[in-house]
Amino acid sequence: MAFFQYAFCNLRLSFTGIDHVDVAYLRQIFLNLCLLLLSVFISSQAQAYQYATKCHAELQHIQSAKGIGPQGKSRPEAKQWQAIAATPDYWNDRWPKFSGTVWYKLTWQFHCEEKQNQPMMLSVSFINMAGQVYINDHFLWQNKSLEEPLSRNWNMPRRWMLPIGILKTGENTVYIRVEGVSELNPGIGSVYIGDYESTMAKYLRAWLEMRDLLTYTLCVEVALGLIAIFVWVFRPKESAFGYYALATLLWVLYIGMNLVVEPLFALKTLDFARIQSLVFLGFVFFTCLYAWRFANYKAPQLERLFVWLFLVFFLSIWFAPAQYLDFLLKSSFIVGVGIYLFNCLVYPIIAYRSKQPEAYCLAFVMFLVYLPLSVHDCLTIYQHKGNLLTVYASPFTAVILACIFALRLTRSMNGAERFNARLERTVKQVRTELEDSLLHSHQLELKNAKLQERIQFAHDLHDGVGSSLVRSMASIEHNSENLNNRQFLSVLKHLRDDLRLMIDYGSSFDTVVPGTPILWVAPTRHRFNQLFDELGVSICWKIPDNWQGMLTPAECIALQRVLEECLANVLKHSQADCVEVSLSFQNQELVAFVQDNGVGFDTTAVKESGLSVGLKSMRTRLNKINAELEVESKPGCTRVTVRKKMIGLMS
Repeated sequence: MAFFQYAFCNLRLSFTGIDHVDVAYLRQIFLNLCLLLLSVFISSQAQAYQYATKCHAELQHIQSAKGIGPQGKSRPEAKQWQAIAATPDYWNDRWPKFSGTVWYKLTWQFHCEEKQNQPMMLSVSFINMAGQVYINDHFLWQNKSLEEPLSRNWNMPRRWMLPIGILKTGENTVYIRVEGVSELNPGIGSVYIGDYESTMAKYLRAWLEMRDLLTYTLCVEVALGLIAIFVWVFRPKESAFGYYALATLLWVLYIGMNLVVEPLFALKTLDFARIQSLVFLGFVFFTCLYAWRFANYKAPQLERLFVWLFLVFFLSIWFAPAQYLDFLLKSSFIVGVGIYLFNCLVYPIIAYRSKQPEAYCLAFVMFLVYLPLSVHDCLTIYQHKGNLLTVYASPFTAVILACIFALRLTRSMNGAERFNARLERTVKQVRTELEDSLLHSHQLELKNAKLQERIQFAHDLHDGVGSSLVRSMASIEHNSENLNNRQFLSVLKHLRDDLRLMIDYGSSFDTVVPGTPILWVAPTRHRFNQLFDELGVSICWKIPDNWQGMLTPAECIALQRVLEECLANVLKHSQADCVEVSLSFQNQELVAFVQDNGVGFDTTAVKESGLSVGLKSMRTRLNKINAELEVESKPGCTRVTVRKKMIGLMS
């Protein structure tokens, strides 16, 4: 303390009476500040040493013995105690296959240099499974349940402040009663007795390893599992995220079962162990699957083997008698660890074949982090000494896995963006090409429409004006006298009227269907009746009074042109003296025919020669209205028939 006061006085004097600043003065201030800090450190260490040496606890020996009494739970007698070397202690080494109550006796010496005793602390890293604590025959603590289902303390550090009133100078005794089952390696962990600071530090380290790190890992794994589930739901093709979510769910369940202190759903200790063992095995299987899918690797036969192996262990562990459960639990753990280590060992080969950066990163973590840590922890569990390293690495490896999955998602998103950009460019290019193609197609359609109009107009001229010309020519040929001006003018007027009629029918958009078939055939009937009468040809018209269906104006015009062409052909070629024109509705169709008793012609020869413009024109017109043309001819009978399906025709 005197040294501290001296240093503080020097520092205060250094700031007194400063008139100007120079280098030497600053150096003096710096030296005084260093002396002050050094004095504070020495003083604190001296006080800690002085405080620590007030009281001292020294563990003398540790003993254990089975419980006695009717139920085997009472404290053993003096002769039954057996000395043990140190803690942690697992009683299966002394009493294999023993499940029940075991007592531990810890004898230690307590001394204090002053009259006022210093509070002491007792800490136990774990009690497997449930326990009860006494000090100097005074009850100190016990678990909630010391009967099945037992409380769970195998992963729960405990500490107690020892009351000053029950401590005594010299020998003190701590009794710890433990309730355990042989299948779960029962015993107690490291026991510490001493002052508050040192014992609390050991307790906090055990709490960090057994509780905090697992809790941090559980929180991180829950977050990653939820993210993986959402990714898999919205992108089912990413099966790696689905398997990772399942593996994470099982791992969270496994960690949660490690952290739970009181039994869940009134499950007995062994039933709880059965479930936990199956959860661990399922976690290992799904871990392999998500790692494989992450590298786009599938092994159907091996995956089916996993399923059968899990089913075998499930049936064996769940339904096996208690005497075989220890072997089955250890076997399932060894098989799970073996599969996990084997996967870590061979995964770099699988990742190398995938040619994916994120698979390389996962292989790096599995081979250089998971594999050595798992081997170390397996040896630690087997030898019952040392600290588990996996609990320290789990939070960091979970973050590394999150980065790897983020890399996978980033690559997928970048690939999607590149695909969208490429698709957009392709769409623009195709759109431009399509516009050019549509423009070219439109121009071709315009040209084709103009050509079709010209062809249609030529057909109309042939069928309309041509028939009028044939009719006029026939009239002039059969006239014995020369035509005078009035007669010649009449012929020209007939031609003019036929041309007007053809233009009116062909170009008017408001042309309507005549009210009856008789009105429809009247113009044609009027023109040809007069001519046939002059030529001495009898013509018979069989036309119904009403329409029995629906026809469009275009269909009426087409049928009229075909009828005129048929009658014109009779005048030009048939040399007939009897013609019959018929229109009827039968079998859901319109049937019209023109029949004469002329010389006839060879239909096959005419069709093959291709010289009949009239027949071509008729077929073209009828094809446009979905009608059929039938031509039958022989000497003495030529029949041209038109058939068309009718809409709304009543049978």
